[in-house]
Amino acid sequence: MSDLENLNQLSKEDATPEVLLKTKEQIEKDLGLCGFQYAEVDQPTALPELVPELSEKIEFLKNSGSSDLMKIVYRVDLTEKQYKKVGLMPGLWHENLAKAIVLRAFQKVIIRKKFSN
Repeated sequence: MSDLENLNQLSKEDATPEVLLKTKEQIEKDLGLCGFQYAEVDQPTALPELVPELSEKIEFLKNSGSSDLMKIVYRVDLTEKQYKKVGLMPGLWHENLAKAIVLRAFQKVIIRKKFSN
């Protein structure tokens, strides 16, 4: 979770166009329960591009009082410790949670890629 501030650096060092696209698809899959699909990002070129739309959706879900938000946190597989850390970070909560979700989806894709070879 300490990598949240380093999304740009992670993206430059580790993310290929294929990994970025799979990360986007993983986020859409994990958030499928609330019908989230990226409208503005077709082929991401960096991880931070995936944050704004996701952040807006998270803010909407939080403000609407939807129970889907916690279901998403569990589906994305954020630990309780990671979730609590998001709340303690400076900045907007919904943006920090979006960053954590993007990072977790990226990790899932990297792990899957590493073990499928």
